[in-house]
Amino acid sequence: MNQITCAHIKYPEISPPPLKLQLREIFSGIYLSDLLKWASIPSPETINPKTVLIIPGFGGGDLSVLPLKKFLRKQGHYAYSWGLGLNHSKIDNFIKPLLKRIDSLHKKHGRGISLVGWSLGGIFARELARHRPKHVSNVVTMGSPVIVGPRITALHKLSGLFGWDSKQIEQDMIERYTTPIQQPITAIYSKKDGIVSWQGCIDHWSPSVQHHEVSASHIGMGFSKEVYQVINYSLAR
Repeated sequence: MNQITCAHIKYPEISPPPLKLQLREIFSGIYLSDLLKWASIPSPETINPKTVLIIPGFGGGDLSVLPLKKFLRKQGHYAYSWGLGLNHSKIDNFIKPLLKRIDSLHKKHGRGISLVGWSLGGIFARELARHRPKHVSNVVTMGSPVIVGPRITALHKLSGLFGWDSKQIEQDMIERYTTPIQQPITAIYSKKDGIVSWQGCIDHWSPSVQHHEVSASHIGMGFSKEVYQVINYSLAR
């Protein structure tokens, strides 16, 4: 594989999601009905139990990923939430405790950890995979902006309020690609996403990535039968 340099990272101009999609996120509660359909979600013929760590999106915590955790446990996986409160986006404050959690789960179960990250949580998951290539077996991202960053999200005008330096974040994300993620990646995206532009969820440079388009909204991904099915089969890879 050729070494990736910053000069190789080129992407088209991407804008935040249009207002009509942003407003559509208000109705994401309709996906809660999918929680009643777990039994009808197709599963692989053979379930190979995995150890899964789920990382919430910006502003979310353990409660936001509880339905997904319960679903994966019903499938026979050892699923865990991160246990670090709300995701306030300061990745440098979370990396060390998350690495400790990965090391602890790896020691407890004696197998590689599957990381599932929702939105910003997917960016965290990718960074953790770079830090622990021997302990992380694969990564699943759900509506995660793996290029550009806040500038292509519905929150871009609030970057200053959250303390985000959008230009620096964008440059940092480009530089991260110079350390390729070797583990398999499943990148879930939706053209109906009203929070993150779907084009920013496409990973053009990692050596082992599969993209899956779904019809859920951004907030709805955490409760979508369609998304759960993709995750279920990704864990069987």
